[in-house]
Amino acid sequence: MVAVRTLTEIDRNDLISRCNGIADTVAWLDSIDGRPGLAEIGEKLESIPINVEAIKRHISYADDGYHRNIIKITEHYEMVAVSWKPGQYTPIHDHKGSDCVFLIVDGVSTETTYQLNSSGYAVPEKVRLYQPGEVCAAEDQDIHRVSNETAENLINLHIYIPPLTGFGIYAAGEE
Repeated sequence: MVAVRTLTEIDRNDLISRCNGIADTVAWLDSIDGRPGLAEIGEKLESIPINVEAIKRHISYADDGYHRNIIKITEHYEMVAVSWKPGQYTPIHDHKGSDCVFLIVDGVSTETTYQLNSSGYAVPEKVRLYQPGEVCAAEDQDIHRVSNETAENLINLHIYIPPLTGFGIYAAGEE
């Protein structure tokens, strides 16, 4: 289950004023024409300073699933602070037309990538742990699950280009 909340304009402006990294990224995203590649977005996110306390001040957590805190959405991109309590995870999914790059802001993020078997079920391929300051990227057709496998809360800053309008959900299977 996922909870979704869009920051109010007042909250978004307060967050942007307190976090130069987010402010610079929003300004950069607003200035570009076209669809930048995953590497370009990843390089941008890796280099931004993050005010973790400012982000924590403006996000929520859900008790029964992860929480999408939408910071800004335009016709070209969506910026979301995704928050997980311990043990929470996304379904196994792809992004149907949207590239996704995310920065680990606080906590340790686990990404499991999958391949489809001959029956169309998702089979785990690789598991990777991401530490604060690291970036993970997924093209629209990549199948993965992001989870918080630790005892601490997790916050990731996601950028979807174009905004996430749909995704495929996959059932887990065996080889």
